[in-house]
Amino acid sequence: MKQALLSALLVTAACNTTVTPTAIGEFTSPTGMAATGAGDRDVLFMANTGRDGLRALQICTALPPTDGGVDPCPANENLQFVPAPIRVFPATVETGNRPLRVAGVRMKHLDQSGAGVALVVGADSTVAVVDARALVDAQRVPGVTKATLPPLDVGAQTIDVVAANPMTGQDVETATPASTTATAFVATQTDLVVLDVKLDASERAQTPSIRSRCTLSPVVPTKLAVVPGGDLVFVADGAGDGVVVIATSSIAAGATLPCSMQRITAGGRSVGFISLSPHWYETVQAAGGVPQPVDHPAGELLMMVLEPLQQTTPGMDLDSGGVLFAETGSPQGVVPVPPFGLKDTGQEPMQPLSLPGAGLIVEGTFLRAVPPSPSPVQPDLVTCPLAPCTPLYVGQPSTAPTQVFNLLAAVTATDGTTSFIDVPRRRFVNRNAYVVADDSLLLPTVDRAPAFSPVTVGAPVLTITSALEPGVAHASSWLAIWHAPIPGLERRGGTVRQATGGTLTFTVNETSFKSWQDDSAIRFGIGDVVSFGAYAFAGNADPVCQVVVNGETPYRFELPITGIGPDPLVSGSTVPNTLTLAVLPDTPEARGFHPDCPVFSAAAEIRTGGAQPWLVLEGLNVKGRVQPDGTFVVHQRRFDYPRQAYSPSAPPLQANDVAFTFSITGNAPTAPKSGFTWAIGSGESMVSYRDTTTAAGFATAVYAYSSPRYRTLLFSSITGSNEVLQADPGVLGSTATGVLAYR
Repeated sequence: MKQALLSALLVTAACNTTVTPTAIGEFTSPTGMAATGAGDRDVLFMANTGRDGLRALQICTALPPTDGGVDPCPANENLQFVPAPIRVFPATVETGNRPLRVAGVRMKHLDQSGAGVALVVGADSTVAVVDARALVDAQRVPGVTKATLPPLDVGAQTIDVVAANPMTGQDVETATPASTTATAFVATQTDLVVLDVKLDASERAQTPSIRSRCTLSPVVPTKLAVVPGGDLVFVADGAGDGVVVIATSSIAAGATLPCSMQRITAGGRSVGFISLSPHWYETVQAAGGVPQPVDHPAGELLMMVLEPLQQTTPGMDLDSGGVLFAETGSPQGVVPVPPFGLKDTGQEPMQPLSLPGAGLIVEGTFLRAVPPSPSPVQPDLVTCPLAPCTPLYVGQPSTAPTQVFNLLAAVTATDGTTSFIDVPRRRFVNRNAYVVADDSLLLPTVDRAPAFSPVTVGAPVLTITSALEPGVAHASSWLAIWHAPIPGLERRGGTVRQATGGTLTFTVNETSFKSWQDDSAIRFGIGDVVSFGAYAFAGNADPVCQVVVNGETPYRFELPITGIGPDPLVSGSTVPNTLTLAVLPDTPEARGFHPDCPVFSAAAEIRTGGAQPWLVLEGLNVKGRVQPDGTFVVHQRRFDYPRQAYSPSAPPLQANDVAFTFSITGNAPTAPKSGFTWAIGSGESMVSYRDTTTAAGFATAVYAYSSPRYRTLLFSSITGSNEVLQADPGVLGSTATGVLAYR
């Protein structure tokens, strides 16, 4: 069968790439993934959601024989799709339920060979069942053809499925002992269902049976996670706060009762995805500076990918969700800000980690943590006496581009990237942090200096007056506009009338200016200005209105707002939809505006003015107005904790999250809507990978695979590009082929 590895891809840790061949259409919207055993190999099932089925990738688990003997899993089958009857094409394993999530249940025959089952959930109430051993044996064992089994109906729309596979001493997933029952879990819209999975008398896979179930209400499940071989199931709550934990031993067989749940808070945030940490290792300094190894049990840390808030905060960028880590055995839940320890209580909890630019984090997984060993042990072929031992190719410094970590996570994003997180330090892995030992080069940058437009002699000057804060200053473009159109009020049609005291009123029907007045960033009010762009007769054409309607130039002048209130012609109205405007007298230099027309219609542009005539925007988001003294403080959401060491006396608290400050000095401009543009870079160069040859991107599931042969391989579903990327973190971006594509 033709190998499905297509190309090396650009990663941010290096700049090597080759051309990717045209896609051959093996995937249509790939999503969930999971591996299970099948004889002498593993099979990685990939949900091909757009085609109602799975693709199955064979992965050899043992090293090739060194004595010249026959390899039962030859190289031409390793990392190849299970073939269809016409062997140049991969087999399609039909499930028929728009597969979204897959769980691999690992079991054994009495001869200790793998006999795993894939459980698949999707767009209906059934759990599809795939016999991985039969799928592989059908290629070589006469009479073996059946791979799919009758589905199991669990009674409600399925959401997720996971398996509680045990682990080896090297922290690699292994099979439930032969002739015993494995456990899997399904979340439906209403229930948590516990499944018994076992082989039949002839050691063939069979449809699982329901052991027990309980109702999840009011929890709205979005994802499940389970400690390997353990009793606790974690359920992400998509409508409430954080995650709930359920001891499956507490679920009684028979009647369906409410689940007995404990909650891990996410600070009031709903959670869309979760993952549990593996067994991991670190070295701490004991008394006298003696290094002390510390083992951390599997499931100690919980990764929560938050749902973006469905609300806005004036002057702040939109909430993008992000990643929080919680300590599952701590009453505090979310771990504190660095430099405090993960288990420290009484400290401010960390803020979500997110991308510094465009893109939302979608899913995540922990990588296998390499255990310390004084000698090489398969699959870890490098001696590492003390943690950290888990390698990641960072690219810096150039003399030692591979760094080692205690515990890593990988997260996918809507921009198609898969990025790495140094979990104990609560920060993204950033190659700029490794250029020099003290990470002094990890600083945000002014990518485009402030420039005034249009170019004017004697123009004001914008000066950035503070350092740019790493982890807070986003990669973004900025505007500071003098007499800027107020967003939402750029074009408003209304009626202009003569008022008492020689003023005018401008009434905009079906509009309330209160929203703009109450917005703490826009602060619309008295002193702002109105400029008319078009004029029309209101009712009959009064001859004195001809001068206004036919003789005025659009946007020739600005009229200051002296009052905001209800329409005086509407009795009892309290809706502030009318602006009182000062007229302009004639001067020797210019004709004013003091019309004799009693009433006319106009289309107006409402702009900033008065004591705060400058409007500041980050992209299209209004950040606020410059103070009368010309200063502005930029507040942004923290997205990372990138520094190597924070001081316990000055931790990175949310109240101190100021990205930078600036001031505007000099003469005021003369032309409305003139102003400054500049751009800020985050200073982050995150270690990540993506396929740069496609524009669509949108990465969803990421799966960390380990076996006795492979230390760690990451598989990312690039749903928006109909492909799956395979990455080896240890050689990511190096001269070796660290990232490969399956299409």
